[in-house]
Amino acid sequence: MIRQALVALGPKSVAAGVLVGGAALALGALFLPRAVASAPPSGMYRLVLHAPEQRNAFYVSVWAEGDVFVADNNAKSITFVRRGDEHDGCTWQGTERLNRLSAGVYAYEYSEQILACRPDARPFVKTPRTGIVTAEKWDGAATATALTGIQAPGALWNPSDVDDDSDEHCQADEADEDDIEDTEQAIADAQREIAEAQQQIADAVAQANEEVKAALAADDD
Repeated sequence: MIRQALVALGPKSVAAGVLVGGAALALGALFLPRAVASAPPSGMYRLVLHAPEQRNAFYVSVWAEGDVFVADNNAKSITFVRRGDEHDGCTWQGTERLNRLSAGVYAYEYSEQILACRPDARPFVKTPRTGIVTAEKWDGAATATALTGIQAPGALWNPSDVDDDSDEHCQADEADEDDIEDTEQAIADAQREIAEAQQQIADAVAQANEEVKAALAADDD
């Protein structure tokens, strides 16, 4: 699948619509993958990305190629790397790192770097992002997605009528930066809530085990 430019709602809208608040994301990450945690280790898993997209941006991302599959949802970390010659005259590399939070749930981090540029290049702006990836058991036909690859350029060009000195563009850039900071904070809050919820569950299980042991000991007496 040829990669297209990813144009989405603003980060604040994405944070409200996709994350639906830090608490909702925490609950989804904890309880939606429950079936994944109990599934057998064989078979394929589809990785679903929950991360904001900046308006009028491109991402050298494995998810730009379609569904992403892995054969194991218990790996401690997964790294995908993609390269592409973009229409700004530069060769970009996107690196996506997934670090396991719990069974079927990963913390997601995307970063970009420019590997080389033509003399007349006008490099695009980098758009790093963070989020959550969940692993869903996949019953259909699928093969594991390659960890590295080359992508065709996205449908994104430098506009020819941009006035670099325009106050309007400067204000828009500042607003975008504020939106990104707000979204990153929302994701960080959600990740913290996930950890707190997991700890509460672990404490409840430990307490229940102690009560069962005490009851069994009383019966023996």
